[in-house]
Amino acid sequence: PIIPSINSHEILPLVKEIAERGACGVGYTVVRLNGAIGEVFSAWIRKAMPDRAEKVLHQIAECHNGNLNDSRFGTRMKGDGNIADQVAQQFALARKLYLKDKERPKLNCDLHEQYKDGQMKLF
Repeated sequence: PIIPSINSHEILPLVKEIAERGACGVGYTVVRLNGAIGEVFSAWIRKAMPDRAEKVLHQIAECHNGNLNDSRFGTRMKGDGNIADQVAQQFALARKLYLKDKERPKLNCDLHEQYKDGQMKLF
């Protein structure tokens, strides 16, 4: 997951590295802190990074409709708002720069045919 102000600056170098290692695509989620995870993360960041803890927590909340967690289908994994848009734009740029000519190989299901029997041969 992308955590604003902690690892969001690593998107371009990360995608460049995985492309160089043979990746054909990349996906991401914006961190969401559901249930007790929000309390645990908040306590940890206040101890580990006290100088930027409030900024990070605020940016996470900005991605999730003012909360550390957002359960709305369609937005919970990517978030919304300015910070989430910036993350999406960075990934779009990274894909354009480093993955534009890459294609996923076609899935070869024939390799598994020998392990199918009975009704499984219908699929």
